[in-house]
Order: sequence, then structure tokens, then C-alpha cells
Amino acid sequence: MNKKQLTLKLSVIAVSVLLASCGGGGGGYYGSNDSSSSGGNNNSGGGNGQTPVAAVNIGNISLTDSNGNPVTTITNQGVTAQVVVKDGSGKGISGAVVTFTGSNMVFGTSNATALTNAEGVATISIMPTDPTITGVYALSATAVYNNVTSTPSSLSIVFSKQDVVISNMLAASKALESGGSTLVSLITQDSKGNYQNNVAVNFTADCGSFSNSSVTSSNQGNIATTYYAFDSKGNLCDGNQEIRATTSTGATNSTSVSIAQAIATSIIYTTKDPVQLGINASGSSSSGQIEFTVYSNGTVLKNQDVTVSLEKAPTDLNFIRLGNRTAQTVKSDSAGKVTVTLYPGNIPGPVEIKASLPSGLSALSKNVTVTTGRATQKSFSLSTSKQSLQTDKDGDIATITAMLADRNSNSVPDGTVVNFVAEGGKVDGSCKTVDGECSVNLRTQNPRPANGRVTVLAYVEGDKSYTDKDGDGVYTSISAGGTDTLDNNIGNFFRDDNENATYDSGNGEFLYKRVATPYATNTCTTSSVFQPNIPYTCDDQLATTLRQQMIFSFASDTPTFIDNYGINGNLITSDSFGFQVFGNSMLTTPMPSGTTIGISTEDNTDANSQSCSAKIVSGSVPVPSVMNLESSSSFSSSAVTRYGAELKGCATGDRILVTITAPNKVTTFRFTR
Repeated sequence: MNKKQLTLKLSVIAVSVLLASCGGGGGGYYGSNDSSSSGGNNNSGGGNGQTPVAAVNIGNISLTDSNGNPVTTITNQGVTAQVVVKDGSGKGISGAVVTFTGSNMVFGTSNATALTNAEGVATISIMPTDPTITGVYALSATAVYNNVTSTPSSLSIVFSKQDVVISNMLAASKALESGGSTLVSLITQDSKGNYQNNVAVNFTADCGSFSNSSVTSSNQGNIATTYYAFDSKGNLCDGNQEIRATTSTGATNSTSVSIAQAIATSIIYTTKDPVQLGINASGSSSSGQIEFTVYSNGTVLKNQDVTVSLEKAPTDLNFIRLGNRTAQTVKSDSAGKVTVTLYPGNIPGPVEIKASLPSGLSALSKNVTVTTGRATQKSFSLSTSKQSLQTDKDGDIATITAMLADRNSNSVPDGTVVNFVAEGGKVDGSCKTVDGECSVNLRTQNPRPANGRVTVLAYVEGDKSYTDKDGDGVYTSISAGGTDTLDNNIGNFFRDDNENATYDSGNGEFLYKRVATPYATNTCTTSSVFQPNIPYTCDDQLATTLRQQMIFSFASDTPTFIDNYGINGNLITSDSFGFQVFGNSMLTTPMPSGTTIGISTEDNTDANSQSCSAKIVSGSVPVPSVMNLESSSSFSSSAVTRYGAELKGCATGDRILVTITAPNKVTTFRFTR
């Protein structure tokens, strides 16, 4: 297509745009079609076929070179300018007319306009009117759609000659101290030596930073910036460093500086939190790490020799690598850090690691220790927020807390899992410890045992308690040639639902097997309700599954009243009388925790001059949160159910009222003196 044809084509486009703006023409640019069969304008505000819009917004102008790379400079090779036009909702407008303006610029269309595509994008090519033009010029773009005009978008662009060269690039000082700086200067010229102003130059270096990494030449093509011998993160540079300068047209130049080796002035232990390592057999992580950091006048220093030595530690602890206990020299990394890996053995104790510089400066680790790590038998306990729950409703909750410690009464590793099973209701299946403790909830719901007593069993992997007779901190059984003895040997276990300390398979009690085949000799400690144990299942090894058991009451809000003394039917026969209150008719549970027992009188003998009064003189008021539930067979005589009362000034005919206030029910028993 020749120039005349191009001019004619652009003129036709311009006329079409003009017609569109006047309401003529066919279908619109914004995804709508003029489907009216009449010649009239039936679309208010959109009779030209364009969809009405409330706002036309034009985005920032961007420039790219012939390879599609973003640029900010125009040379005689030209650039492509692009804008995006959107409506008020952010949707691209198709068919908007974008007009570009700018001094000393030749645009790709004769009228410097372009139409947006289906995505609202308009592009146009730009060339300088004269390849010798340099300087900063303003480019502007304005969009019009359906008689709505956008606010102009502007961009300052630099005109630069294609034959720009960088000359006279110098560093004021070629030799720098560690962390030092120097002024870097250069001149931008063309190939004939003419100074070129308004040329953007970018500075880079493999190590280091600049006061300004992008500078535009000004008077007589001069450019200057300051180079710093450390990077943006404060890391020091050393050795020979090349400083490079590059223009957008591809011109480059460089200079080099030599930076003195930094001197380490301090080393600091920089591990923030205490480090607690479990022994090798604990089941926790088999290693841990600590770190030291090398500095030069407050700046981290890489590639420095640091000697790491073991000052104090258990005799089987290794460091740096497995099997090593001798001093080792390592280098600091790019962040100035020296990371030391610790490998605990099976002996607990404090650890102290020393890191030394060649100058003699050193630092010691702090708060590092090896613990036995595993939960131990004697340090496993259970507690609860309340022990007697309301069985008359679903959802009464008791929180059960398991507390664990290792042989030295230190916390077990966070995340140690404690498992739970229950005879009735619903209990959370497990919890993970934090600082040696964790909790689950026991909730009233079906199933509800007939006797109202619910056994909850907790168990966790750990170690048996033992007597360290040789004092070496390591358990060595007699069968292995040692002298250490287990305090209470435990093996397989069960949930003791009927509380008789014996596993009854016929009752379907939960069973946990560690040993499949019973041993010929019984070395197990006696089973108890709190620590159930099955005979002939115990070995002489340290590892085991620890267990603790707790009994809960699912009690009714309706009390069962039993008179003990001083009561005959509905008559109070003595000024001192006693009774018991239970949470079921089987006499196996107390009332729900928090239940109160009160006594009051009605003086029905006005003829005498006495005033009848009564008070509770013994018993648990209210019913405690935690109590001794004894066994199902002995609970009928439990002290927690017994109450004593005394009368004063009461005569025959006076009324005595015993009121029992459970969490969800009040019951009154009436007696006559």
C-alpha cells in the first residue's frame, strides 16, 4: 500500500468515526447491535448503536520497542504506545476513539487516532520527527465513546539518539575499605562526540548498591551516582567488583573497584528460643540446630572461619556431624551465620557450645539441654473440671486434662499424643501436649451405663519408671548385664468398666495388647483401678504404653434420699439427724457436681415461746467438682453423700424441709418434728 492509499484509508476511517459520533452508521462498538427496523432513534442515549456509558476511563500510557520490551525512551527506531479504555465498572470498551498528541512526534495514523479493540486496547506507533531530537516531551491520550470524553492520560518520554555511547566512566576511588563508597561518573555522547542530555542510564553490580541506580544525563551529558560496597540487605562486598552502566538503547560501559577484605569484629549466639533436645530413644527429633552470627562493625560477615567446640555436654552428644566430638572449623554463610547441628545420645544434661574467631573473640550457646523427652510412668496424671455430670440431659461437659513429664520432671516434647477411650458418653479421641499438658472433653450422651458410672482410660507412649542404680543416666536391665530395676512393671492393659481391677473379656472391656503371648513368669505390678495391668505381659524393657484411668458419675437431677439416723419415715425423732443423697436409685453416684443441700423450718407451734431453726452441720455443700467415687460396690457408704443436721427450739408439730437444688431441678423433702 503506497502513502496515498494509506492516507485515503485513514480518511475513510476518520469519516466513519465522525458519522458514528453524529448518530449515523450501523452496529455499535461496545457489544451491541442496532436491531431497530425503523430509521428513528429508539435507544435513548444510544441511538448511534453504541451502548450508553456513564464514564469513560483511560489507563496509563505504556511504551514498548519492536521486540515488545517496555521502554521509556524513544529513538529513531520508534515505539508502540498502548492504552486501555474502560467503563465505570472496569469493563473494556470496544470501539472507543483514542486521540494521541505530542510534540516532535509522528504517529502511525494521519490524524493520530486509534480505535479500541474488543478488550478496550488501543495502540499506535510513534516516531520522532527528526532523529537528532533529544529531550523530554509529553505524550497525551484522550478517549471518546458515545459522546463521553475521558480525562487525558499523560506520560513524559525521553527522546534519545540511537547512536548514544557512554564515555569517560570513572570511579573516584578504585580501592575501597570494607563497607566504603565511591563516586561513579560518566558522560553520554553520540557517535560524533556530541553531548547527549536526557539519556537514562542504569547502574548494576554483582555486589553492592547505589545512591541512585537509574540516572538521567543533564548538563553536557554528565551523570554521577555513589557506589556502596554493601548490598541493599547490608551484606558486605569484597574483592574486585565490576560496576556496569547501560542505556535503553543498549550502550554499555563499566569500571572496576577493589574492596578490602572485611575484618570480623564480633560473633554472637543468635538462636532466640531455648533448645530442648530429646534423647535419641525419645521418639522426638534425632537432632537440633543452633546458630552463631559473625559481624564486622555491626554488619553481617560471610565466608569467615569459625571454630566450633564442645564445652559442656553429656558424654554421648555429637555435634557438626554424627560421631564427632572434636573442635571443627566452618565458614559463615552469605548471611554471616554458622549453623551447628547437635545429635543427642541417650544421656540427658545441659549443653554448651563455643564458637571462636581467629582473633580469639568467642561466644557461648545458651539455654540448650538434652532431656529424656519421653513421658514417664510416675509423671502421668489426670484431672478434671468436674467428676459428676448431669445424665438427665445431653451435652453436660467435663474437661479432662492429662499432664506429662519426663524422668527429670521436664516437659515432654510438644505434640506428644495422649489417647482416650470411655465406657459411656462421648470423649475426644486424643489431644497433643503443649508444655506437657493437653485436654479433652467428656460429654453426656448415649450410651449411659446402668449404674451411672463411666470409666475413662487415657494412654500414651512413654517409659517405665526405674531406679538408676549405677547413676549413668541410662537404663540397663539386669538381663543386659546392668543393675537398674523397674519400679512398677506394666504390660498389657484394659479399661476397667466394672472397677474390679481385673480384665473381664466377657464384659467386652477395651483391651490394649503390647504382648501377644503371655510370659511364663509374672513380673507385673498389681493391677489397680487407676493403673490397670494384665499379669504375665510385662518385659524388662524401658519402653511401654503408660495408662491412667478415672471414674466419672452420670447422675440424675432427681435425688434419692436415704435416712440414716434421727428420722423415722416422715418424722424427725431427734434434734440431731443424718441422711444421704444419691444421684441414682442404685446408690452408685453422688448428685451432679454443684448441687446444694439446704434445710429450713416452718414453726407450727406458736403456743410455746420457742423459735424452731435448723442447719446443716456436716457434709459436702455444694457437691464438690472432684471427689473420691470409690467403687460401685462401696459407694453406698461414701462420705460424699452423707449429711448431718441439727434442730434448735423445735417442738412436736414443727415442719422441717430439706431442699436439694440440682443444676436443673429443685426437690424438697418435708418432715415433721
